[in-house]
Parts: sequence; structure tokens; C-alpha cells
Amino acid sequence: MTTTAALTILLTNSSSQNLTLKSCKVIGSSSASTLKLPETLGRGTYGGLGLPSSETPYSAEWVYTPDDGNTLLSFTTSLNGPTGLTIIPAETGHDARFWQLGEGPDLTNEGWIVRYYYAAKS
Repeated sequence: MTTTAALTILLTNSSSQNLTLKSCKVIGSSSASTLKLPETLGRGTYGGLGLPSSETPYSAEWVYTPDDGNTLLSFTTSLNGPTGLTIIPAETGHDARFWQLGEGPDLTNEGWIVRYYYAAKS
């Protein structure tokens, strides 16, 4: 069995609109059962977040909302082996067309560092 890389998370909200955490879960990790993310993302970047390496492949999923759950902004990140990384962003709901999600992964000696971006479309 191959151990996954660790995952360091940076969340950036470039919008002036606050985002509220709706849900967050870790599935399949041998080393962590929860992921602590900020309850509210104001404008700016939030670091110091992440998950350790795992002896089993796993996924981390979280959803933020700008409008009490009418619009959902989600990321699903799956890690498999020392370099395997899959990120699936999704914007759904009433005002999804006004949002754009992005990510910037970087594999380092310490594991994956991924910047997750939330931006309001003009």
C-alpha cells in the first residue's frame, strides 16, 4: 500500500461577499476523520489548514455558500498514492453563474500545497 502525500490547503476569497461553511467531510483517510476549516471566509487568504499523509486513498469535500445555502460552492479533493491528486470544483444553485472557482496545486517535498480560489464574476 502506498501512502498519500500530505495536503496543505490555502483558501482565497477575492469577493467582498462572505462565504459560510455549509459542510465539510473527510472520507477514507487512515490518519484524519475531520478537516477544520473556517466557518466564515471573508475577503482574503486563509492558511494553516490541511490533512496529514494517509496509508489509504481519501477524499476531502467541503461546501461554502454566499447566500444561506441557495448557492453552493464546493471542492472535492482526492489523494491517491504519493503524487495522485484530483480536484473537482462545482458551482450549483441559484446564483452559481455569478461565481468562479479555481485551484492551483503544487507538489513539494512536504506534500501537496493547493490554493483554492473563490471569485465573484463581474
